[in-house]
Amino acid sequence: MRGGEPTWRVGTSRFESWLQGLEKRAENSLGRRLAHAALEHEERLADIGKITKPSGRDPSSWRDYISDWDSRGLGRFRLLDDEGDARILIEAPACGPICAGMVAAAWECATGKRHRFTWSDSSSEGLVVSLIEQHAEVPGPKPVNPLWKPSTIYTTAEQDADYWADIRSDGGGTWSIMGERRMMLHLDLLSRFEEYCAPHVEDSNFSRSEDYEWIGLDEKHSAWWDSAADSAREGFVSEGHHVLVRNHSDWLSIAHRHLSSHGLGGLSSSKQIDAHGGVSLSFSEVFHPAIASGILLGCWERAYGRNGRVQLSLEGGKITLQLLSSRAIAD
Repeated sequence: MRGGEPTWRVGTSRFESWLQGLEKRAENSLGRRLAHAALEHEERLADIGKITKPSGRDPSSWRDYISDWDSRGLGRFRLLDDEGDARILIEAPACGPICAGMVAAAWECATGKRHRFTWSDSSSEGLVVSLIEQHAEVPGPKPVNPLWKPSTIYTTAEQDADYWADIRSDGGGTWSIMGERRMMLHLDLLSRFEEYCAPHVEDSNFSRSEDYEWIGLDEKHSAWWDSAADSAREGFVSEGHHVLVRNHSDWLSIAHRHLSSHGLGGLSSSKQIDAHGGVSLSFSEVFHPAIASGILLGCWERAYGRNGRVQLSLEGGKITLQLLSSRAIAD
C-alpha cells in the first residue's frame, strides 16, 4: 500500500519485459494507451489529494511533486524549453510511456490548460516530452473500479523487514532493492490501462492462451487477462527462480516471497486437489488476479518442470485459484 492505494513494487526491467510480452500476445502496440492511462491516473491522484498539485511553469519549483516522483522511483525531470511548445526532459525514466503521461498531467495541472503530448527517447539525454497547448475542454478522469470485489484488494501493509533491509537510494529519483531498480505502480493506473486496452485485445491466439480460464469475468476483459497472466508467467520462469513444493501448505510461503513482498497480495489457504501437483489456493488479498495468477503458475512450472494451467474463480465474493497440469496425467 502507498497512501491507501494498492501498489506494485515492480522492477523496471521486469515491468518493461511484462509490457513487451503483453504487446506480443495482444498483437498491438500499447505504449500510447499506457501513457494516457498514466495521465488520467496522475490527474486523479492530484484531484483527490494523494499528491501535491504542482503550480507554475517552472518544474524546478515543484518541490513536493519532485519528492513524490523520488518516492515512486520514476526518475527526474527538468524544463528544456517554454517558448511556444513546452519541452520537458525526463532523466532515467522508470518507464517511458508512464513517465511521459505523468509529466503531461503535471504540466496541465500546473498551467491549468490541456495539452497534446508526444515523447521521444534519446539515449544521450533521456526522454523528451513535447507539450502543445490545446484550446479544448476535456472532462477530468472518472473513478475506475476493479473487476473484482474491493474487499479482496490488497489492503494490508506488508512489513517485510528482510525485503526492505537492502533498499538503496541511487539518486536522480531512482532507488533499488538488492541491486534491482524498482518503481511504484498503483492499481488505479493498471486498471485504467486495462480499460484502454480491452476493446483492442479481443482475441488471444498465442500458444498458451488455452491454459487460462477466468470464471466470473466478462468476456470483454478475458483476452487481456490471458495475455497479462502469460506474460507474467513467462517473465517469472525466465528469471530462473528455484521453487520447491513438498506439501500444499508450502504455497503460502511461496506466495509471500513472490507476491506479498512485491505488493501483489497473499494467500489465506491452500488445498491439494490431485496427486500431480494440483492445488487450490484462496487469496486473502490481491493486487491484480491475472498478474498474481501468472506468477504463481510460473512458480508451479518451476517446481514441477512441466506446463501448467490456471483456473481462477471470481465468484462467491472471494478469489480462488487452481493450478493444474496442462495435460491429463494417468494415475
